[in-house]
Amino acid sequence: MRRDVAVLLENAPPRRRALSEAAFVFLAVLGPSSAGPAGRVVLAVLAVALLAWGLALLRPWEATRAGAWLGVLGLLVALGGTGAGAWVATAAEQEKGISLSMAPLCIRALGMILLVAVLVWRDRQGPAQVGLAREGWAKELLLGVPVLVATYAVHIAASVPMAAVAVALKLADKEMLARKGLATALIDTGLDVPAFAAIMVLVTGFEEFVFRGFLVPRLRVVMGRWVPAVLVAAVLFSVGHFYEGTLAVFQTFVMGAWFGFVFWFRGRLLPLVVAHAAFNTISFALVMWLSKSGYLDKLPPL
Repeated sequence: MRRDVAVLLENAPPRRRALSEAAFVFLAVLGPSSAGPAGRVVLAVLAVALLAWGLALLRPWEATRAGAWLGVLGLLVALGGTGAGAWVATAAEQEKGISLSMAPLCIRALGMILLVAVLVWRDRQGPAQVGLAREGWAKELLLGVPVLVATYAVHIAASVPMAAVAVALKLADKEMLARKGLATALIDTGLDVPAFAAIMVLVTGFEEFVFRGFLVPRLRVVMGRWVPAVLVAAVLFSVGHFYEGTLAVFQTFVMGAWFGFVFWFRGRLLPLVVAHAAFNTISFALVMWLSKSGYLDKLPPL
């Protein structure tokens, strides 16, 4: 059953502020990690610019909104988590390939959740405006199961034509190498499946909260329609996945669009968090099985 999603737009900020908030949050999520390879000076400049931008949006010095300092704290934590790896990485380490550290990811997630929550509060909105509500939470939790099943169907539907494109464009070798690099990086984290699942609840919860719960309604205000808002949010979501391979970005866009349309249809985040976290955890378990069975090492460049 479709829910009335008008609640998502209650007390929504004006178009200009909504655009500024959406751009700010997107750059706060991905900016430092993207600027890191360009050098520490660029990373530092971007961090200072984002801090100034965040202060302008939150205006924590206003007596009536003093709690906005929590948003500033969230921004500092998020920037620390996102930029930490890029700040300390050496050129030699970068040449080794993909390196995943779950600690910075978790720190970034916690910081961004706090920052976005304070932005929502600063706009005089509440949990309902980002798809969070106590009413019917058990039903929404169970709904995550069919959403997960449908997510696999969407993933397969996107993967099959992309595999054909990869072969046609002679990108198969490069794409396979990127996927194996990511799989190796996941294994190198040293996590077991339960620990990875727990981390995914936090990380995917942050992604759904930011890219669906926050950005989709803000982009709806900016663009005036839900469909373009969902698609643009999916594009922004996919941009952060180039490390998985070029074609993987398209797959991520399809997944982001799917989650966005579910959010538009239901107006709730919980089924998306359940499906997203379960999807990533099952994928991780599969990688672990391939590694332990020796099949991962046997996968050659195509």
